[in-house]
Amino acid sequence: MKKVGDLLRDYLRDRGWLSGSPYDPLFSGWQEIAGSAMGAHTRLADVQAGFLIVDVDHPGWMQMVRLREASLLDAARRAAPAVTVEGIRVRLREKGPQ
Repeated sequence: MKKVGDLLRDYLRDRGWLSGSPYDPLFSGWQEIAGSAMGAHTRLADVQAGFLIVDVDHPGWMQMVRLREASLLDAARRAAPAVTVEGIRVRLREKGPQ
């Protein structure tokens, strides 16, 4: 299931209202960058000062992101060569009401 932000971004892009941001390949391609297993438990929330801000849904995935940081950074740099990517910051995403 897609997040509201992803749906909105797709809608705006399909209508040509979203400029080609150099960061777009990071957000739209996060599932490919992270891989299917990690992508199901993580979300690229932001990019700040060269750091990917990654939200995870469980503390175990925080450790996995840290263990795979080098390969994630390589994949992110290949996906968005115009963007400076220097590191990853991981946050535990709070679970909202269900």
